[in-house]
Amino acid sequence: MFCIYYEIKKGDTLYSISRRYNVDIEAIIMANPYINVYNLSIGDVICLPCVPQNKYNDFTRYIVEEGDTLGSIIEKKGINLGDLMEANDIDSIMLMPGTTILLPIND
Repeated sequence: MFCIYYEIKKGDTLYSISRRYNVDIEAIIMANPYINVYNLSIGDVICLPCVPQNKYNDFTRYIVEEGDTLGSIIEKKGINLGDLMEANDIDSIMLMPGTTILLPIND
């Protein structure tokens, strides 16, 4: 399991974070045993577990647009963060405009 570390911002809730990054709330809770995920404070850093669901059968190319984030891409495309990380070399995902990444296509 990989983690993407996420810093809590004003207005964040566990639910909003889980929906934005398409990660189950239970997985976030289990990945953060030392953080009270029900009482998040601005500046807290939590692990968003990247657990692939492998519910895809093909890939498509996506050109990163200005302002894209991992969260906005997976929310817009309805894919799992772990699947996105697995489909690309985890060390070289660059979200600079014009960069091409692979997006899993859901069944």
